[in-house]
Amino acid sequence: MSFSNAGIDPLAVKQAAMLRGKSAWHKIRPAFRLVLLALVVGVLVAAIWFPVSVGLPLLVVGLLNYLTLISFRIGNNIGRAPERSDPLSGAAQTAWPMFSIIMPLKREGEVVSRTIQAVEELAYPEHLKQVLIVVEETDRLTKSTLAQIQLPAYAELVIIPESPPFTKGRALLHALRRAKGEYVTIYDAESRPEPEQLKKAALALSGSDGRLCVQSRIAISNKDQNWITRNFASEYYEWYERHLQHLSAAGFPFGLGGNSFFISRQVLEQAGAWDPFNVTEDADLTVRLVENGVRFRMLDSETTETCPEKVQEWTNQRTRWNKGLFITQLVHLPRAFRLRRFGLDGWINFWLPMTCSSVVPFFNLFIPLLFLSGRLPYQWQFALSVSLWSLLAANLIISTLINKLTYTRLGIRAGLAKAFFDSVAYMFLHIGAGFKAYAEYFRSPLHWHKTTHQETDEPECDANVQPVELPIPHLLHKINP
Repeated sequence: MSFSNAGIDPLAVKQAAMLRGKSAWHKIRPAFRLVLLALVVGVLVAAIWFPVSVGLPLLVVGLLNYLTLISFRIGNNIGRAPERSDPLSGAAQTAWPMFSIIMPLKREGEVVSRTIQAVEELAYPEHLKQVLIVVEETDRLTKSTLAQIQLPAYAELVIIPESPPFTKGRALLHALRRAKGEYVTIYDAESRPEPEQLKKAALALSGSDGRLCVQSRIAISNKDQNWITRNFASEYYEWYERHLQHLSAAGFPFGLGGNSFFISRQVLEQAGAWDPFNVTEDADLTVRLVENGVRFRMLDSETTETCPEKVQEWTNQRTRWNKGLFITQLVHLPRAFRLRRFGLDGWINFWLPMTCSSVVPFFNLFIPLLFLSGRLPYQWQFALSVSLWSLLAANLIISTLINKLTYTRLGIRAGLAKAFFDSVAYMFLHIGAGFKAYAEYFRSPLHWHKTTHQETDEPECDANVQPVELPIPHLLHKINP
C-alpha cells in the first residue's frame, strides 16, 4: 500500500499529527511493515535451520502460549459471576446531563430504522439527547434509507467526505466536532440499547470526577440461528458477563466494546479521542484512556445486537478485529513498558490475553513447518508431538464443556455432540481469520471489513483505494514521523 497518491481526509491527517507516536500511522507505513515482515521470516528460518538452539525454545513458548489462553478461558467460567448493582435502585436524579449519541453508518438498509427507534425509546429527556448520524456523502443506500425515516428533532446528519482512511474512527472524529453533550456514547447500526440505559449511565457517572468510563453489556440476539451465532453468543457471554464483570469488580482496566460505553466528552478529547488509522479504534482508545487515569466499570445495562451468521461475514469481521489488536500492540506496547498505569494486574488481564491471541497465527504456522522440516531430533519430535496432540485434545474437551455450560446459561438447546462440533468448527474459523489478519496487515493494514447485515450486500470499501469523485490535496506529508 502506498499513501503517496491518496486523497487523505484532512481531519485524519490532523489527528495523526496530534497523536504523534500514539497513532497507528507510524506502524502501518510500508517501511515499517517490510522490516517487520523480514523479522518474522528471519525468525522462522532461524528456528527451522537451528531446530535445537532456536526452534525448541520457540516451540516451548508456543505451547505455553496455547496453555495460557486455555487457562484464561477456564478462569472466565469458574466460580460465580460478580453481583450487579442497579444504579437506578433507590436513586433520585434531579438534573440529568446531556448525552451526545454518535451513530456511524455505512451502506445500511432497514436495520437503521430499528436502531433509531430504540434510541427514541430511551427513557430520557429529549432535549438532553443529541443524535449525530454520520454518513459519507456518496453513500446513496444509507441516505435513501434515512430519507424514508422520520428522524427525531434532536437528530442531525453529519455528512463527511468519502476519503481514506475509511475507518469508524474517522467517522467518529467528524461527529465529535459537533457534539454538545457532557457525555458521549456510540451506537452501531444494529445496536438495541435497553430503554433505561442513559439514565443508568448518568447515575453511574454522577459524583465521579469525570475520569470514569462505564461499559454496558452487549448480548447477541440471533444466538439460535446457527452454529456460528451460537459460538459468537457464547464468546460475548464469556467476555461481557464473566470476564469484564470480574475485572470491573476488582477495579482493573478492561478493553472497551465498540459501542454502548459512556464517557465524559472533555476526558475523551483530553485522551486524544479516536485514531483514524486503526481499525479497532475501541482497543486503541482504551489504552490512551488508561494512560490518562480513567477508571473503567461495567454498567448494569444491556445492549443487544445481531452477529454475523455466515462464514465469510464472520471471517471478515474477525480479521479486522485481529488486525487492529495486533496494530494496537505495535503502537502502545513499547511505551506501556515504561508506564505504570496498568500495573501487574492490568498487564495480566489486559495485555497478556491480547498478546497471546495475536501471536497464535505465528505459532500455528511455525509449529507445522518445524515438524514437517524433519530437522528435530527424533526423541524431541515424538515427545513434543504427544504434548501438542494432548494439548489440542484438552482444548477441545474444555471448549466443549464450556460451550455446553454457556449454552445452558443462554437458554440455547444443544447437547454435548453439538457443542463439540461447534468447538471444532469454530477453532478452524479462528485459525483462518488469524492467518488472514496477518496477511492483511502486511498487504493492506487499513482495509476495512464492514460487518454486513441482511438488508444489504454491497461490496466492501478498501481504505487503500483512492476515491474518484472526491479528490483531496495530498496532505499526508504533513504528518510528522
